[in-house]
Amino acid sequence: MKNSFKLLALLFFMAGCTSSVPATPVTETETKSLVFKNTVVSLTFDDGDADNYSVRSALAENNLPATFYVVSGFTNSNGYMTEDQLRDLYNDGNEIGGHTLSHVNLEDVRGADLEREVCQDRSNLVAYGFDVTSFAYPFGHYDDEAKKVVKDCGYGNARGVSDGPETIPPVDGHGLRAMPYIVSDTRFPKMVRYVTEVENSGGGWVIFVFHHVCDGCDQYAIKPQVFAEFSQWLGEQQSNGLIVKTVGQVMAGDQ
Repeated sequence: MKNSFKLLALLFFMAGCTSSVPATPVTETETKSLVFKNTVVSLTFDDGDADNYSVRSALAENNLPATFYVVSGFTNSNGYMTEDQLRDLYNDGNEIGGHTLSHVNLEDVRGADLEREVCQDRSNLVAYGFDVTSFAYPFGHYDDEAKKVVKDCGYGNARGVSDGPETIPPVDGHGLRAMPYIVSDTRFPKMVRYVTEVENSGGGWVIFVFHHVCDGCDQYAIKPQVFAEFSQWLGEQQSNGLIVKTVGQVMAGDQ
């Protein structure tokens, strides 16, 4: 009899252990309606990687324009978007910006080589039929000479890769400050916090920097399902006052 009671007690204990898995905590952003008054978000993609084209539908479905900084010397080559794909994105309302001719560190080149990297890149993109006003420094590296060449080549603004969020108007239009790189282990809640914390601090400009869009292909990548979830969230928050614009639109005062 004692053994029977022990067996029953053990069974009840085991059943309790298997059925009491803690539920995933519900975040504050899921439990209350957010209201944005002073926050602007820009989604930017560097390099023109081929997998960037996969976000086209998520952007369109959620009314999200983005800025794609293109290394024009790589366009139409293996691993990078084609001219036609760039044109599809542009015709959807996205912005095409420059990112040098061959993705060179602009602190490592000087004189004619520096001008060629920046100016020829922009000329190539203009020749495709794009209105090109925005630039992103490869690796976020630049100095006074690089900044001057970017301005002289016709770029109205240029983005780095750190020290964000940015203010509107920015402190330096040719040294725009961005949020930390989005990498393979960046999760949806973290990106949401980047946006909500800026609003809670009084507002500002949240510039996201993406590279690859894939699951496990690169350290500097966002998983497609995470981007889709974040895109949907951004789309929904626009009805709560969140503004999502391209870099060029923000710099032109089109808010």
